[in-house]
Amino acid sequence: MLHQIRQSRHLPLALISLAFFALPAQAEPARIYITGAAGANNPVTRDNTGELGSFQEYTNSGASAELGLGVDFGSLRIETTYAIDASQLEGYTSVRDVDFDYTSGGEIRKQSVFLSGYWDILQKSNWTPYLGAGIGYSNLDVRDFSDPGLSYKGYNRSLLGYQFKAGVSINTSSKSQLFVEGVYRGTSGFRTNDGFDEWDTASFRSWGGQLGVRFGI
Repeated sequence: MLHQIRQSRHLPLALISLAFFALPAQAEPARIYITGAAGANNPVTRDNTGELGSFQEYTNSGASAELGLGVDFGSLRIETTYAIDASQLEGYTSVRDVDFDYTSGGEIRKQSVFLSGYWDILQKSNWTPYLGAGIGYSNLDVRDFSDPGLSYKGYNRSLLGYQFKAGVSINTSSKSQLFVEGVYRGTSGFRTNDGFDEWDTASFRSWGGQLGVRFGI
């Protein structure tokens, strides 16, 4: 009798275990991939405000690149990436509403590390549109620059960074995809001193586009 009782106690556990292994898998396992992209960025005009008034500063279009590692959960993805946006100062409209072009210097390097999430929507057999957003750290480095009459000090700032994306992925094999995406990136506000006055800037923002590839590993 005691032996039968012990068997009866183990029977539910055995049945549960058997049922668990007999059930079909309901979701695909997460897949790890490497991602890389390159493209162009177009910085937005910046308003700078100080004791002398305010002025607008313009920046030439430049190049961008991004490299990182991601995890694909199906319709949702998470990526950690390093991104760089390179451009150059173009000119400004002074506090007296006079336009000036910079004649030298002003190289810009914005390097960022992002943690981003993506939603693959309306998944198709060969192509999938997606939306994404990320947050992280950005280092903004602007080299010394000058106009025809004055020279200005550059600056280096550590800032909060963020990005938003919309794109389309195209399957090229069971483990790889090509993608094209629009990118909007920005930073938190910051303060600079060009050697003449201190200026408050709301953000360093840019629009751009990238072409890239993902490889499953």
